[in-house]
Amino acid sequence: FLSFNARINYQYFMKSLGAVDDERGILWQLVSHTNLVNGEFFPRVHTNAAYGVLLPINHSSLWFRGSAGYSFGDRNNPFSGFYFGGFANNWVDYRAIKQFRNTESFPGLEINQIGGSTYSKAQVEWVSPPLRFRSVGFPSAYLRWAGLSLFATGLLTDVDNAAARRTLGSVGAQVDVRLITLSHLESTFSVGYAVAGGQGVP
Repeated sequence: FLSFNARINYQYFMKSLGAVDDERGILWQLVSHTNLVNGEFFPRVHTNAAYGVLLPINHSSLWFRGSAGYSFGDRNNPFSGFYFGGFANNWVDYRAIKQFRNTESFPGLEINQIGGSTYSKAQVEWVSPPLRFRSVGFPSAYLRWAGLSLFATGLLTDVDNAAARRTLGSVGAQVDVRLITLSHLESTFSVGYAVAGGQGVP
């Protein structure tokens, strides 16, 4: 088993003074992911795009995200598929806080619960203004801010195969709380909840 990956990435994000997250901008990605299994190639490509606008409320923004992918390999082989499910956060993680924005995430489902050889996905997210804490904790460990994200996601799998096609939707929320320890070490506690429904979802 071998895996090959390549990515073209363009992004331009902006945020105002005092913001805790990117507030507006654009993103575009083209990603190639190829598996070589027992001498057989399973090439896949997908593209991601995002557009964010700043709302009249201070430090609040609205984001629109889209993604689409196509597999060129044997459609009946599991190595050809794209798989979706879960928030994609680990209990302890070094990656970005809001993993639900990623291509393979689909909160409300189990990890890799839904798959397909082609897909189309869209998401809208509202980022609330952060709640800032003046005095919660003590000098060596204190809370700095808390933020809320509300999102809705739609997913269509096996777009080019009417017999296998599935349509799904998900709505959810995630709350992030920033903790400062030893004066400058930052960590974030996150909790999220989502529900999903559609074809193939029990």
